Amino acid sequence: MRGLRPDGMRRKPGEPVTEDFWVHHMFRLHGIPPHETYNWTDGQKRYAYNSLAVQLEEERGV
Repeated sequence: MRGLRPDGMRRKPGEPVTEDFWVHHMFRLHGIPPHETYNWTDGQKRYAYNSLAVQLEEERGV
């Protein structure tokens, strides 16, 4: 998965995607404030992040 870091800098090749990356894009694309994700279970986060990954890939045309 490619993309920007939460600070707006590009990720380096092979750099792991952090939870901050996903939370940033959840806010940017869906308007879900970061503080709302803090109490989500791991399963809820995994589902939301996988859904977001699909959306980002579709936007890139992959």
